[in-house]
Formats: sequence, C-alpha cells, structure tokens
Amino acid sequence: MSALTEYASTRPGESGNCARFKDFLGRNDDAMLRSCAIGHVTGSAFVVDPAVRRTLLVHHRKLGKWLQPGGHCEPGETSMDAAVRETLEETGVVAAPRSDGIFDIDVHPIPARRDEPAHVHYDVRYLLVAEPGPTTVSEESRAVEWVDLEEAVRRNPDPSIARMASKALALGTGA
Repeated sequence: MSALTEYASTRPGESGNCARFKDFLGRNDDAMLRSCAIGHVTGSAFVVDPAVRRTLLVHHRKLGKWLQPGGHCEPGETSMDAAVRETLEETGVVAAPRSDGIFDIDVHPIPARRDEPAHVHYDVRYLLVAEPGPTTVSEESRAVEWVDLEEAVRRNPDPSIARMASKALALGTGA
C-alpha cells in the first residue's frame, strides 16, 4: 500500500484510480488472488527498448486488442513479479524493471466469459526495459510485436495506453 501512496502523491491527476485501488485493497484481504471473484490485482509491464522509443505489445486472443503483457498474480507473487513473469511467458522476452516503483495503475472491467463472471482488474503497471529482438507468441495471443510508442497508441487508443506512452516519452526525452 505504501507504493500506491507514493505513486498517488506524484500523480495527482490519477487520484480517482488511486482512491478506487486503495478502497478495494482495504476491503479485500484476498485482493491479490484470482479467487477474489469481484476483482483482483494484476501485474502488467510496459516494456520499452533502452532508447525508450519502442514498446512491446501482444495481440490478446480473447479480448481482440493490442495490450501490454501482463496478467494474474500467482500465490505469493507481487504484482511486479507477475509483470516480469507474464512478459516472459507471453512474449519470450527477458525484461528488467527500470525501477522498483509503480509506473502506472488502471482499474478496468473484464467482461464475463462462460467460465468466469464479469469482474474488475486493479492493474499495477511497471516500466521494464529489454533489447528488441526475437519474440514468441503464447497461446493467449495472436501476435507479439515491437512498435513505436506512437504506433502503440494507434493500435489501441485506450486512454491508459496513451497515458503510459506519454509517460515513457517523457522519460525518453528527460522531461
């Protein structure tokens, strides 16, 4: 919770998501577990190249969207552990955290599927760095590609993708 408090203090424009996150964590002892049916914490990675010009996207098979790698936390994992593990599993890319701080957070609904009711993902996102190179496509995805940050926003115009691309661009330019 302290990492979330620190993140909130540096991102006043994201206070709504921060408040929803803190409220959810305060009400659910099992918030990190997928078994928390109303929602759960997930870990994602916004993977960039060392020059912070390109990012790694997966085309999610079930959602039909280009997204950053990420997913559910395994028992005992932190959201950062999940982000690093999911990046490797979904893309074949070994990526390292640029820092241990939260890069972004997002709260978004997940639609019901035949085996799972609708629920909410409280997604903690970390900035990871990797050299662009060969990728592998997992069974969860249709494709994996390194794309320019601007192309990432074209492929998925969701505000959260644009927000992460903007944050990454600011880091790349030293702003």
